[in-house]
Amino acid sequence: MSKILLIGNGPSALEHKMGSRIDSDEFDIVCRINRGHKQDDGSLNTGFEEFTGTRCDYWIVSDLRIELAINRVKDYKGIFVYIPTFKIHPQNIASANYISSKYPSIQFIPPEYEASINNIVDFSPKWPSTGVVAIHFAVNNFKDVYIYGFDTYDIKYDTLHYFEDKPNKYKLKTKGSRVDHNPSHERYYIDYMIKNNKIKQLI
Repeated sequence: MSKILLIGNGPSALEHKMGSRIDSDEFDIVCRINRGHKQDDGSLNTGFEEFTGTRCDYWIVSDLRIELAINRVKDYKGIFVYIPTFKIHPQNIASANYISSKYPSIQFIPPEYEASINNIVDFSPKWPSTGVVAIHFAVNNFKDVYIYGFDTYDIKYDTLHYFEDKPNKYKLKTKGSRVDHNPSHERYYIDYMIKNNKIKQLI
């Protein structure tokens, strides 16, 4: 396999009717991130098929969805879990090794990926989003990497995710609102990867 498409959760995913292309055999693997395929209650994101298709071969999630990954182990060809480096300690390393041994299709993305991303643009003391880590994972494991719907929390959009109406907290900057990621660093990373021919945008 050499060609992968990563579907981001940004509202721009609804700007073009890419569903049939996404679901075609053009790509060896189509990958979605966190709640980009199903909500945490298991319900599918429906009503967007014309724009984002339905195919999902790989699922990449944050450590917050490890239990869901176990529950959905039969739903995907592969599930990859990202644990931010600051959360890594001997206990969850042992747990990750146990899970991967029991469920071989669930693998944990090595912390070296985050270090490699930080060599391009340093996210510390915060950390890169699961989407950025997914891109870096893909670049290191596939020949051709395409992305779609990666908006880096752009404040021109009123929402963060195309499948829900929750407001874009990076736009509102509501007092007390938790902001985990750095939009400008995410944009720099994606622009860098495009400029250096590591990834292509689906257009």
